[in-house]
Amino acid sequence: MNKLTELVAEYRKKNLSGKIVDLSPVTENDLIDIVRMRNDPKMMYYLNQPAKITLESQKAWYEKYKERTDDLYWTIKNKDGLVIGTNRLYDITTEKCEQGSLMIDTHYSRTAPFVPEAIMLSLDLAFDVFGVHTIVNEDRHDNKNMNSLTKRFGFQFLRKTDIRGIAFNYYELSKETYRRTEVEEVLKLWLER
Repeated sequence: MNKLTELVAEYRKKNLSGKIVDLSPVTENDLIDIVRMRNDPKMMYYLNQPAKITLESQKAWYEKYKERTDDLYWTIKNKDGLVIGTNRLYDITTEKCEQGSLMIDTHYSRTAPFVPEAIMLSLDLAFDVFGVHTIVNEDRHDNKNMNSLTKRFGFQFLRKTDIRGIAFNYYELSKETYRRTEVEEVLKLWLER
């Protein structure tokens, strides 16, 4: 087992705590919440999920996930401990990884800056702990909110990609272009309200 694999295994047992959200490693107990959120029509659209998923299919996916050594999948929980979304780093190497599987329950999406902090927690882990050089993100081309937020973090648009027949914007971020302080300022202002 190499150092990075050991770190991924370690962080599959650790929560990442922020000011308004916590990222908790996904467990089998979370799968029903994940299925509920992923089957929301808005989430299906933005995740380019062609059909509703079942608890059984999510359990099968989860069993395969547990075997991987380069993948971290979290639930996003508010400070009351409610599962309100998911976030993920996968295909993790020191050279590159992908940040994705991000969703926030539509009932909570506009109540606080949960998404920016959830992204920031995962990016900090990738850069500062795993030593990743480049982080990749792909947002559906017509998801204006996510494309704007992705750019706000400092991700650079490189090209359009195709995922199951739908155009996505392919972005990359390096530690040098990461604009963490802008997101921290948004969180600070929100907390001071």
